[in-house]
Amino acid sequence: MRSAIALMVVVCGPLLVQAASAAEMTELPAGPDRELVSKTCQSCHDLQMVFDAAGVSREVWDAALDEMTANGMVVSAEDRAKILNYLSTYLGPSPPQTAGQ
Repeated sequence: MRSAIALMVVVCGPLLVQAASAAEMTELPAGPDRELVSKTCQSCHDLQMVFDAAGVSREVWDAALDEMTANGMVVSAEDRAKILNYLSTYLGPSPPQTAGQ
């Protein structure tokens, strides 16, 4: 019985920590163009959709922006590039570590 509980802790522990971290994310990470991303994304949906996608590659973020454009998002090419850079940098597979982590 003890070994079964220990196995569950080893297997499920990291998943619970990851889920708790995701649940705690209520605002976008600090970085250049954060306000542009927040304003643009929230014009159609809440930021939970963005948080749920965190960890994907630049290519996936690029495709998501294409989809958002097809759904009516209107941004200049310059702002789209800023948004893509922010998302792929701060919500990509290897985001920069912030102080205290």
